[in-house]
Amino acid sequence: MKLACSILLISCLHLNFDSDARQLTNYQDSTVQALNKLRYNYPDSALAFVEAEIKNTTDLKTRYYTELLFTKSAIQYIQSNYLASRNSYKELHDISKEIGSDLGIARALNGRGLIYLGRELYEEALIEFIKSLEVNRSINNQKNVTVNLLNIGICYQELGKLDQAYHSYQASLKSSIQYDWKTYTLMNMNRLGVLFLEKDQLDSAEYYLTGVKNQKPNNWEKSYNLSGLTELHIKKSNYKKAVQYGLQSFELAKKIGAKWDVAEVALKLSDAYEQLNALDYALKYHKLHKAYSDSLLNEEMNREINWAELQVTKAENEQLIVQKDLLSSVRDRNQLIIALLSTIVISLVFLALLYRRHIKQKDKYNQNLGSINKQLAEKKILIEKQNKDLLQINNTKNRLFSILSHDLRSPINSLKQLLDVRNNISEDDIKKYMDRLQHEVGKVNEQVNSLLNWANTQMDGFKTSPKTVQLDHIVTQNLNSLTYIAQEKGVTLQHNPLESLINIDPGQLNIIITNLLGNSIKYTSDGDSIEISYSQNEKFILLHIKDSGIGMDEATLQNLKGELNERSFSRKGTGMETGTGLGMLLVKQFLTFNNSSITIESEENKGTLFVLTFPKAKEDH
Repeated sequence: MKLACSILLISCLHLNFDSDARQLTNYQDSTVQALNKLRYNYPDSALAFVEAEIKNTTDLKTRYYTELLFTKSAIQYIQSNYLASRNSYKELHDISKEIGSDLGIARALNGRGLIYLGRELYEEALIEFIKSLEVNRSINNQKNVTVNLLNIGICYQELGKLDQAYHSYQASLKSSIQYDWKTYTLMNMNRLGVLFLEKDQLDSAEYYLTGVKNQKPNNWEKSYNLSGLTELHIKKSNYKKAVQYGLQSFELAKKIGAKWDVAEVALKLSDAYEQLNALDYALKYHKLHKAYSDSLLNEEMNREINWAELQVTKAENEQLIVQKDLLSSVRDRNQLIIALLSTIVISLVFLALLYRRHIKQKDKYNQNLGSINKQLAEKKILIEKQNKDLLQINNTKNRLFSILSHDLRSPINSLKQLLDVRNNISEDDIKKYMDRLQHEVGKVNEQVNSLLNWANTQMDGFKTSPKTVQLDHIVTQNLNSLTYIAQEKGVTLQHNPLESLINIDPGQLNIIITNLLGNSIKYTSDGDSIEISYSQNEKFILLHIKDSGIGMDEATLQNLKGELNERSFSRKGTGMETGTGLGMLLVKQFLTFNNSSITIESEENKGTLFVLTFPKAKEDH
């Protein structure tokens, strides 16, 4: 159980089946990629977003709909909502079968296997994983085959079939090395190391576990690896080394929320400290093991309830199948009755013709009444539509006023700072001052006109209109408008341009860049600097805005990363500048509208780093 729980969570988070995006539009592909990133760190938000996308998808027999279903079922599984996850996987299986998507079928089978694995039903899980493996081999999806082999190895190991587990891990490891899939390589090596620990073959266990440690694995694998090294050194009676690795594993497991790993390594630390005769520490970690075990027991009870509901639903489905068979028999009998009744009906037709003459006049009156009711219904629908349009226009107006009031402050403040120094300059500097003022007024006028023109395009309804733009040019324009403010604060602006074509709404991009650069200047002091640089990969352009300002404590950082529709708390800047918290709200919303994202790293008194990820513009062929 201790092995399965650690591995199971990691499998859910990291073992993502490859998807063939050839049948997806650019928007759909970007949405799927964004969801795959979001669901690891913010599963609740990702689930809400994917359910909204499913609700807005009218054609259910598409590749995009199966991608959404797969993401939904995976998130439900991570949340231990096995009943909902099973239903989503079943729907994924049925639709994939109907549209001929072998990849979707393989995903559904693998998902069912994970549900069984979470319930420690290893034989049942093994059957589902083997079915998924057969489908993936038939479509020559080697990456998914590698994942199946790893999951099959986990089942064999939990069933005590260590030789079969070894061969399955080795096959998966060989494939991951051949295709340079480092994550799967490290996962297989970790499992092999633990397998050899179970067999007390310590040299082999040390070979694999040390190999993973030296390759800098991700946090999930690192925590699991350090726990394995702790057990290895306990078995080798090297208790000080065991404590060293155990403490690292304990802190890392707490950080990533791997409660099973925390409980297990706490027990190992208690054992190691006891061997070192450090009884106070041994007792401390034994209590921690007990506390985490009790917490996990409560979670296990909740999963038992979900599982019981799943079994009830399964029984109800089976009962429905029986009822369907009974209804089929009833339908056959009803067809015979209908044949007999048809004969009677034909006899009654003559009488109906006579009756029809009698009610013809009545039908005429009813028809007129129906026409009036139809007109009233159409007018009601028209009024409801007009009310809806008015509400949307009113919301758009409110948002535009908020944006304009927020973004007009920066250019106006720039002019105010110039006017504030008019009494402190000599006669000789008057001309230079007036030239500078004229230049700044021109820039402000240009910026305000641009903002108002953009706002005018939004008056019929808030919308996003992506175009191909040169990112570094937009950044340069915004830097030019903020240069004087930075100079007044003694802040150095360093821009390293990179030709970078992206696909985005230009007006919304200007608001994003203006707010982030303004924030960096706001929280940076005299003598500090702001560096703007770029990086890229095959699909995305990354913009890095790094300042050496006052940074943020953990509470402020978490507030800034809040919900998409939640306004952030605004602190005063280094020059006592004030704000409304609206700027970062607009940044997050506009990035989402444009299939883009932002990550924030900050440490108090050490500065802040914003990293914006934009989709590259498609090249013309």
